[in-house]
Amino acid sequence: MKGTIVTIGDEILIGQITDTNSAWLGNEMTQLGVEVVEILTIADKVTAIHAALDTALAKSDLVVMTGGLGPTKDDITKKAIAEYVGSELYLDEALVTRIKTYFDARGIPFTEAHKAQCYMPKDAKSLTNEMGTAPGMLFEHQGKHILSMPGVPYEMKNIFSNSFLSSFAPMQDSALKIYHKTIKTVGMGESRIEEKISDIVAELPADISMSYLPSLGTVKLRLTARSQDDKSDLVENFAARIVERIPELVFGYGKTSLAESLQETMISQGLTVTTAESCTGGYLAHQLTVVPGSSRYYLGSIVAYDYEPKKSLLKVSPATLEKYGAVSEETVKEMLVGLIASMGSDLGIAISGIAGPGGGMPDKPVGTIWMAWGSKSDVRTRKLNLSKNRVKNIEYTAVAAMNALRKFVKKYE
Repeated sequence: MKGTIVTIGDEILIGQITDTNSAWLGNEMTQLGVEVVEILTIADKVTAIHAALDTALAKSDLVVMTGGLGPTKDDITKKAIAEYVGSELYLDEALVTRIKTYFDARGIPFTEAHKAQCYMPKDAKSLTNEMGTAPGMLFEHQGKHILSMPGVPYEMKNIFSNSFLSSFAPMQDSALKIYHKTIKTVGMGESRIEEKISDIVAELPADISMSYLPSLGTVKLRLTARSQDDKSDLVENFAARIVERIPELVFGYGKTSLAESLQETMISQGLTVTTAESCTGGYLAHQLTVVPGSSRYYLGSIVAYDYEPKKSLLKVSPATLEKYGAVSEETVKEMLVGLIASMGSDLGIAISGIAGPGGGMPDKPVGTIWMAWGSKSDVRTRKLNLSKNRVKNIEYTAVAAMNALRKFVKKYE
């Protein structure tokens, strides 16, 4: 099955917002065995939507569209698709009741604009939106399918994952069996990983492929089988051989995040952790606590951005700060020891650096970041030499810190 993704919105074209929907959908559709052949971004215009559908349906069996399904006058996607497929609109009373109930519970008045949102094409299957008011719509048109969803990412993801997937199964080509296995790695670049497992990959049969998907500090290794026969066992066998070759790099599979993997590791060992952050400003704490259940191992954080909280809260010696500066191995060691003593955790992570874009010095350029991690009796340190991009420096440091603690607990060091 081939697919096209269409994102609708002037705000995307003028760079007002970044299109993250296409990246997420591309990954999800690929996991389902849909070959994404094109991604289009178009304006909020009926003519643009019709032209995009002409283009997409000529190449694809499934067209996934996001955007333009809200209650305002510029949200024209529903009418445009209805016109394209020749479907009349009708007032969906059940949808009126659901949206009105949704608003009543939140003390929001139900307006005529919201009522207008409840007109649905007769030929569309309505897909429940549990995170908002605009439902998704699924059309069958000339033997192909058009899926339309709101552009708000969390609403789109909810509809796709919880409402659309049950309708997708009958669309699949039963003659071709597709199986994916994604290995999540951290701490080594894709080219070096490729070198380590090249002999295993060389043995892959023609109907099983390997993809290397790098992101900030991590690399996904995706094995994909496309065959008329079930190749899942063979894929799993190759995956097991790869993991056996690089065990210290592997933190999970599929959609597992590094924070989730670290949480599982910490809880399984009955350990607690706290964090002391300077240049990352609490971003590491956010990454840890965004995972449900983090309170079972994560006790808290001290964000000591200035010298004073480093001294008063983390007990860093004024002499250390004066002699070595805040961005130094000596300082992060003392931050870690003071953190564990103050918070009473088993383990800790301390970070101090120059995230940028300014503040660099000849001996400590922008991107210089020191980390310390471990226990009060076993402190490890590492210096990172990163870029001049502030956001990337902060994000990469959080990944490096979580990985350092993961390896420390698993005794990979």
